[in-house]
Amino acid sequence: MIRRTLSTIFLWSLIGAVLAILGTPGGVFLLIFAASLTQYEFYQLVEQMGNRPYKYTATLFGTFFLLHVYAQPVGLSTINSAVAAITLLLVLYSTTITLKQTPEAILKSLIPTLFGFVYIPVLFALPIEFIKNGPLYYSSESVATLLVMWMIVVVKCADVGGLLIGCLFGKHHIAPAFSPKKTYEGLLGSLIFSIAAGVIFRYCSGHLWPNDFTLTATIIVAAILSFFSLISDLVESGLKRLANVKDSGHSIPGIGGIFDLTDSLVLTLPLGVILIKTFVLC
Repeated sequence: MIRRTLSTIFLWSLIGAVLAILGTPGGVFLLIFAASLTQYEFYQLVEQMGNRPYKYTATLFGTFFLLHVYAQPVGLSTINSAVAAITLLLVLYSTTITLKQTPEAILKSLIPTLFGFVYIPVLFALPIEFIKNGPLYYSSESVATLLVMWMIVVVKCADVGGLLIGCLFGKHHIAPAFSPKKTYEGLLGSLIFSIAAGVIFRYCSGHLWPNDFTLTATIIVAAILSFFSLISDLVESGLKRLANVKDSGHSIPGIGGIFDLTDSLVLTLPLGVILIKTFVLC
């Protein structure tokens, strides 16, 4: 627990330092870096299940995809001709290589490769596009960046609440086949911690916080993200069960791999963007 705490403090300090020095572009590049490593570790887990994804090529395509999303002109949708072309190129390349092997390679190589590309880079593209198009919604990228940071804080505090309350009071398991440590008591702790963190963050943001993102909306969105952070976490837990490993990697002391850090963000960041666009910016 001490190593995990120290790693958490270091990571938040790193994020704060990058944002303070480089601003929004630094934060976006951190997000892209985390997404790329997450995608690579996803493929490593898939490999340990006996599959053979094209992990290097697909991760490179994923990184280029996310860089393009941020580099595109303000106002263009992520699903434009250039991005579609990047996705199509990966599909064509992977399919071509697969057809040179046996039909079994469709299941062991092609499908895991394409799923990993959609599951990580394509989903991470939504918050990056949201930041890029921040001036369309607000006066600058800063507010959109703040809201993405708010989502990350809410989700990671949900992780902390679930861990602490689950360890102290957890008795009723939610999905023991996926993770024996996830309990309904921990889910309640996640809900409380995420809402508290979301509200505190809102009031600490001062004039940057958008007026149309009301306190009620803040609580509702935080609660939804808290619940789906558990779902996102359980997906990675299931993958690790299938791969018969405890952690996705060993790069972060006390936590494991990057995927162990971002697992709860994979589904919640794009969901948070959709909720904000639908119910706050409508």
